Amino acid sequence: MDSSYFDVVVCGSDLAGLVAAALLGRRGLRVLVCGFERVPASFQAGPYTLAREPALLPPPDVESVARVLRELNFLQIVRRRAPPLQPAFQLVLPRHRLDVGSPELTSRELAREFAGDAGAVGAALERLTAASAELDPLLGSDLTLPPDGFWERREVARVEDRLPAAAADLLAPLTAEHPLRVGLTALAALSSGFAPVDLNSMVLARAFDLQRRATFRLDGGLPALRSLFLERIASTASEVRQRLTPQEVVFRRGKVAGLRVRPRDETIGAGHLLWAGPLATLLPLCGDKAGRRLRELAAGVRPACYRYTLCLLVRREALPEGMGARVIAVRDPAQPLVEDNALAVTVGNEDRQNQVPVWVDCLVPAAAAAGPGYLGVVRARVRERLGRLLPFFDRHLLVLASPHDGLSPELPEAASGSPPPEPIAATPMTAALTCELPRTLAVAGLPHATGIKNLTLVSQENLPGLGLEGELVSAWGAARLVTGAQPGRETSRREILIEDV
Repeated sequence: MDSSYFDVVVCGSDLAGLVAAALLGRRGLRVLVCGFERVPASFQAGPYTLAREPALLPPPDVESVARVLRELNFLQIVRRRAPPLQPAFQLVLPRHRLDVGSPELTSRELAREFAGDAGAVGAALERLTAASAELDPLLGSDLTLPPDGFWERREVARVEDRLPAAAADLLAPLTAEHPLRVGLTALAALSSGFAPVDLNSMVLARAFDLQRRATFRLDGGLPALRSLFLERIASTASEVRQRLTPQEVVFRRGKVAGLRVRPRDETIGAGHLLWAGPLATLLPLCGDKAGRRLRELAAGVRPACYRYTLCLLVRREALPEGMGARVIAVRDPAQPLVEDNALAVTVGNEDRQNQVPVWVDCLVPAAAAAGPGYLGVVRARVRERLGRLLPFFDRHLLVLASPHDGLSPELPEAASGSPPPEPIAATPMTAALTCELPRTLAVAGLPHATGIKNLTLVSQENLPGLGLEGELVSAWGAARLVTGAQPGRETSRREILIEDV
């Protein structure tokens, strides 16, 4: 017997699940959110609490993002709490450094750094921008993406006919080792959900176009971003339950009917289950009911790399003059864009105690990541490389730690004679995927549909080529699929007036 019943149960740690839950709760459905704490938003490093990653938002004026923010009444909140970075990002290459942002700034920087081929470089960037613009109307439309039915697939096919061919090189005639090509490829690899070997022109175009418009950084990192949606969920008739571990998907008459969870071994009834995590983690919970289609989908999308993050807290003096808040740094354009060869450095806002959070991301091969001691070696290499980008950070370092490698934090200012800090329990890294399935619009991965009634996938695996924008689009589509079968109840006028105050 079910201990409780919800219209929708959302289970998993991907942000797409929280966004879908907030939308569905806003539309009047009773939603349960669980399982998101599997990947904690923050971790303890000695006396410091660190956000495991920054919160970088796509431009809120892009319709695919704006419609979510409008429905949840977040537009003004995001504009107030997440001002745009200036410049949008910096590229740091062996012999070049340029700021990217407004067209005027970017043109000036290209003329300074690539005077000999500024025309060819500018034309290549215009092609990227034009290709990305073809996606804007579709991503902001009312279609479910990836498409779910015949009519939606037909509409998507019309847009695909206008996109560059799959093998098109939008950066031609720039050579394979041209610094700008390598820098933009690193930007796409470190901001999308695809591994470097799976990047294509459309992923590159969308990554560049969104980030050159502006990067928006929410203060507080991932905990603040999650809290934004969790608070909206809690303000509806929905519930958020932490520390529930899914144990088994319950089926009745061939469709999903609930979720059995620990620690109390209770069964929660559900009209619909949204799985907001890797499909590979869902299969064991379905047992022999998983079916052939679900297993084929799981085999078609898998991690090729993982995103390793090093988190620091430094004093403001550690940051070199002129350094932007978002830096993509490539050490050697001829080498693969993994480990310390390609870093994304994100600088947070200074707090009242003169402390600044810094996050350093890189990709590590999935095959090597499981090896004992490997992440410790990566940490040392990334730390050394960071010392070249921030030459004085050691003098002003308060703490350095990672939520992934199981090592102890560095605490340079710990009192002498104090016991060494405890190692930090390793938590899963975010996957950068390789995909053998047909790629809708060259950016998609898994469909929402699973072949099992009332079971829908809503995660970064749906539209990995779009990064965080893809999770918002995926959440919108999943919410539409659920409310299409079970229309949401009208939100009362009183609630709207209260929420909009």
